[in-house]
Amino acid sequence: SFYYGSHYSSMGIVLHYLLRLEPFTTLHRSLQGGKFDHADRLFQSIDSAYRNSLSNSSDVKELIPEFFYMPEFLENSNSYHLGIKQDGEPLGDVALPPWAKGSPEEFIHINREALESEYVSSNLHHWIDLIFGYKQRGQPAVEAANIFYYVTYEGAVDLENMDDMIQKYAIEDQIANFGQTPIQIFRVKHPRRGPPIPIAHPLYFAPQSITLTSSVSSTISHMSAVLFIGLLDNTIILMNEGLILSVKLWLTTRTQLGGNFTFSGPQENFFGVGSDVISPRKIGTFLAENVKFGRQLLATMQINSDKYLILCGNWENSFQIISLSDGRIVQSIRQHKDVVGCVAVSSDGNVVATGSYDTTVMIWHAFRGRPSEKKMRTANFEISENDHIIMERPVHILCGHDDIITCLFVSTELDIVVSGSKDGTCIFHTLREGRYVRSIRHPSGFGLSKLVATRHGRVVLYSEIDLSLHMHSINGKHIASATSIGRLNCMELSCCGEFMACAGEHGQIVLRSMHSLDIVWKYPGAGKGITSLAMTREECFIAGTKDGSLLVFSVETALIRRGSMPQTSVKPSGAG
Repeated sequence: SFYYGSHYSSMGIVLHYLLRLEPFTTLHRSLQGGKFDHADRLFQSIDSAYRNSLSNSSDVKELIPEFFYMPEFLENSNSYHLGIKQDGEPLGDVALPPWAKGSPEEFIHINREALESEYVSSNLHHWIDLIFGYKQRGQPAVEAANIFYYVTYEGAVDLENMDDMIQKYAIEDQIANFGQTPIQIFRVKHPRRGPPIPIAHPLYFAPQSITLTSSVSSTISHMSAVLFIGLLDNTIILMNEGLILSVKLWLTTRTQLGGNFTFSGPQENFFGVGSDVISPRKIGTFLAENVKFGRQLLATMQINSDKYLILCGNWENSFQIISLSDGRIVQSIRQHKDVVGCVAVSSDGNVVATGSYDTTVMIWHAFRGRPSEKKMRTANFEISENDHIIMERPVHILCGHDDIITCLFVSTELDIVVSGSKDGTCIFHTLREGRYVRSIRHPSGFGLSKLVATRHGRVVLYSEIDLSLHMHSINGKHIASATSIGRLNCMELSCCGEFMACAGEHGQIVLRSMHSLDIVWKYPGAGKGITSLAMTREECFIAGTKDGSLLVFSVETALIRRGSMPQTSVKPSGAG
């Protein structure tokens, strides 16, 4: 592959690669008198572009970021007539290397894997030396064949004091069309990066090293299923089917383990569940009779240092905000015309989305006023306007569904709201403008039970009717399908977004790739049905069971101590 980045950067390079996507298609044609350039000069093949960059000294194109995250730019999905090449072949999709197997998604995935690989990381200092370092100028640059036209270097010309306007305009055109060399930052060799630490990313380096390391017996209510596990900083938020809330510490060193921690085996443990932050207490609310209590009704959010739990499903069509410092309901919002059946919070905690039996989705903004603006509560706990956790009125009311909203995802990074409904329809809206984008449907029209989505733009839909998993790109393209191993109660993503953990009545955690839905690894439980699941920043699993226990899956301490953890990624074990 080309290396990522070069001395030159210009709009011409972007237009060259992205001519199959708007608005770059229109920009490209406007620069060519309203038509495309000759077909043989357009971007048509990875192989030919690579070979040209090696043989043509005037070809200094770089790999733009889209090469590592956007497969759509490689396809002529809009069926533009890009012209006929000299050999008589019409120009369409970009020809990919054989190892991509004809799949733009596979090409982008492998390209990003290569960019983020240990080989590239361990040799990155050589690239820094060429682009920003000591090999950019002087004799080291000559020896490295790293010499470019003189006007591209910083300080080579003084445009402000140039009297010859013709020469000045010529140099400005040169810079505009061919870019400039970056500023030289380093004058000596850049040091090599240190070796990776596999324990920081065990799901990638050694998923088989994660095992069931501890079990916490029910302290909330015996034989009452844990239906929700949330994580905020170093706290674990639990809710069981009896609406009993518990908040516990998440411990990350053996020296902090407290009396609430029980061991399921003789091995030492590195991570664990600690003591109560607040004692277990029942939430004083009533759920609607037609609501099945579960993960979709709950979400956590943090505003400054304050932590909250959002609870939906109330009989009066409201959703409630519960303080996790004392377990009290501090706000109740009623705007939907029917029961609120699901809720989602953006990763930055600024946006809340609620879905209702009234078939609408409402978007809410968190209130982030100054602490001094908050007023004291009165004896009946009424809240002043400035004490709202969430603004009382929605910023958008999103329509388009014809049935109950069952699952949601909201992202400020992607500017997207994804909603699934009981009739099998999944609708995408923009978050900022609330504009409809597209719809996709379950292949058999079965109702959608759950969905997860990554910051890379992959969306997985699950239907408990046929136990099917379907992955789509954020642009609506179907990527992969699989069948789950039994009925799923929970689907959670790793923090990196590369893996999805699924669990349910079968009592095991199944780790899948978010590239292909292939099974990466299976983690047997303790013979108990799993009803809730969370993945920590350290890539541990915390699973809640039907009998109210908590299971902790983490890397074995013995493996860490011996330093014997493999430093190569594990290949998927195949779909299933």
